[in-house]
Amino acid sequence: MNPCLKLLASVWLLLASGWAVGYPSDWTNYNPSSTDAVRDTTIGSTQKLLEQRGTVECIACHGETNDQYSGVINTIDITQQTMAAAMSCMDWELRGACVWMSCVVPPICTFTTSIKVKNFVPDLVVQSYDRANGEPWTESQDINQVSQGTSDSSWVTTMISWVENYNVTEVRGGQSNEAVKNDHVNLDFKLVDAYGNPALIAYNAMATGLFGMVCSGRSFPFFPYYISNLDSIAWRWNLPELFYPQSWAVGVPAYNLGTMTNNYGSIFPRMGFLTQADGLKSAVLTSFRAMHFITRTFEPHLYFSIGQPSEDGYWPAGPLDQNDKDTGVFQMLYPDNESSCAQFPMSAMPGPSKRSSDGSYVWNFWKAYKCCQRVGQTLVWHSG
Repeated sequence: MNPCLKLLASVWLLLASGWAVGYPSDWTNYNPSSTDAVRDTTIGSTQKLLEQRGTVECIACHGETNDQYSGVINTIDITQQTMAAAMSCMDWELRGACVWMSCVVPPICTFTTSIKVKNFVPDLVVQSYDRANGEPWTESQDINQVSQGTSDSSWVTTMISWVENYNVTEVRGGQSNEAVKNDHVNLDFKLVDAYGNPALIAYNAMATGLFGMVCSGRSFPFFPYYISNLDSIAWRWNLPELFYPQSWAVGVPAYNLGTMTNNYGSIFPRMGFLTQADGLKSAVLTSFRAMHFITRTFEPHLYFSIGQPSEDGYWPAGPLDQNDKDTGVFQMLYPDNESSCAQFPMSAMPGPSKRSSDGSYVWNFWKAYKCCQRVGQTLVWHSG
C-alpha cells in the first residue's frame, strides 16, 4: 500500500477509535472473588471489542500469552499494596446529605435521606518503562499481547517502521547516547500503559459492604484503558498535538508540570519523547501526560477514557489537573512501596528509594468521587 494511504488509514483509525469513552456495560459477568477470572474475562472481552472496532490482523491468531514472563511487580503485589494504603489514600470525608423522593401514585410520595460522602478510588494502574516487551507489571504483558500492544504485532511494527530513525531506534526507549551519531543528549523516551486496577475487586467489595458509606469505583479491573504502543502515531510522532498552541507555550505555568524551581517539563505535546536528564522525572511527566488525556474524552489518542458524567447519587471529580487534588493523586508501587498518595509533581529531590535502576515505574492513580446511597426514585436535593 502507498505509504501516504497507510498513514491516512491509520490516522482515521486513530481518530475513530478515540471516540470510545468507556467499556461496554455488559462486561460484568465475572467472578469477583477471583483475580484470574477477571483477567481472563477482560482479555476475552478486549479481543471481541478490538475485533468490532477493526484491527490490522486476526487477534486470535497473534499468539498465546506468555505465561513465562516475569516483571518487577505482579497482580498480588498490586492488590496488597493498594489495600494496605486504602485508609490513607481514600481520604474519606462526610460532605452532606441527599434527599430522595419515591412516589407510588402521585401525589402520594415519601422522602428519604442518605448521607453524602467523598473518597478517593484506585481507578488505574499506570506504568512507565523503557523497553517494549519489558512491562513492569507481569500480567500486563498478557493483556498487551492479546490487544496487539506488543512490539512484534503488525500494527506496532508498521507504526514503528515509520519512526525507527527518529532518535530512538526500533522499539527501544530510555536515554539517548551522545556517542551515537545524530542522537540528542538527554533525549528520553518512555512507554506508558494504564489498566483498570485489579484491587478494585476487593475495594468495591469493601465499599458495597459499607452500605453507601464509601464510594465504589467504576473502572473495570485489568481493562487496558491505554497502551502507548497502540497509540504510536500520537505517542511517538505527537500528531496532531504538535500543532496545538499549548505545545508551543514553553514556560507557561498552566501547561508545565511543576514550578520554576522544580520543573518537570511541558505537559503538551502529550507524547513519550522529552528532554530530561532525570529518569524519574521522565516517568512522572509521561505518566501525567497519559493520565491527562485518559481522564478526558474525545482526545486525539487511541485510548478509553475514565472520564464519567455525573449522575444522581454519584459525582466523579473532573479531568486531571495538577492544581486540583481531587482530580488525581498517585501512589508509587515500584520501585518504592508507598503507603500514601500525593499529587504530581514530586518533591524537588526524591530519595534513592524512589529511583528505579531499570527505568521502570508503577503507580496507582486515585481519583475522588462523591456519592450517596440511592434510597429513592428521584434525587430532589443534595448538599456538599
